Amino acid sequence: MIRKLLATALIAAMLPFGVQNANAASEWDNAVTVYGAALEQDSNLQNETANLLGSEDTDIVDYVYSEDVNQYINQNYDNSVLKSSIRIIQTSEGDGLNIDINEDMGQILLISEETYQNALLTSGITDADVTIAAAQDVTGESALTGVYKAFEAQGEEIDPEKTRNAQDELETISDISEENSNVEGFSQVQLNKVITEVKVEIVNNFNGDVTEDQVRDIVDEKLAENGLDGILSQDQIDRIIVIIMNIKDSGLFTGEEADRLVNSSKDLLDRITSSDSFKDAKDKASELGKDIVNSEEASSFMDSLRSFWDRIVELFKGLF
Repeated sequence: MIRKLLATALIAAMLPFGVQNANAASEWDNAVTVYGAALEQDSNLQNETANLLGSEDTDIVDYVYSEDVNQYINQNYDNSVLKSSIRIIQTSEGDGLNIDINEDMGQILLISEETYQNALLTSGITDADVTIAAAQDVTGESALTGVYKAFEAQGEEIDPEKTRNAQDELETISDISEENSNVEGFSQVQLNKVITEVKVEIVNNFNGDVTEDQVRDIVDEKLAENGLDGILSQDQIDRIIVIIMNIKDSGLFTGEEADRLVNSSKDLLDRITSSDSFKDAKDKASELGKDIVNSEEASSFMDSLRSFWDRIVELFKGLF
């Protein structure tokens, strides 16, 4: 596989290349707190949620309504059930994406921090500090809309195609996790690691230009490396392929956005591999006679290949 990837990189190095413009992250002066619409007329619930989020008087405040959910994630919810709330401040480029779920009062029942982070990276948000909370138990599926609404409140545009891809990814990870909740050897943290590594490999080793067959090969390889081969059904694998191809078609795997995606994805992989749930997954995989490859090994190879590509780019720049 490595020889094939090196050959691909060498061929790509001989082809013309271009640079696509993308808006780099710029630090906000004020954080934004966005409450679910159900809190707008419930001051007690809103105050409790504000404490969970660590909101401050200087925050810009907004609300997520049913029409926002429909716009950004193509879902339909009544305002009365929208209780997930977020606080976000965009940070400088390179700071990475940090997600914190505060469950001191209410639980986010379906979505893990890693799943939120993976989805937000897919939407193009790579440098921000985000807190998610609810004063009552919620599924958490609409929380991403609050993040997108925050960008709107700051006068920044978010690409609806990317936000819908992000929601599809979040729902697919959640659905596959629920479908395999009683399957020995499966965990949501393993699945998040697979999808993150697939994205990084497509950017670093294919420069974002992949066919569906190549994506299928990459997904199969990453499933095996993470102890999930033979566990996911073909239908579940096909759903992952569809997500990755949609993300590819959105342009996220090329240009400056791709560089930011890779950098923030490495932070996510570090977070995953240092978590207790990942350590438990490794132990369970070992019990089942499987092994989960350390991200550090894959990251070392990808870093060396990216360094090689950067040198090729500099060489071509010197010719013109």
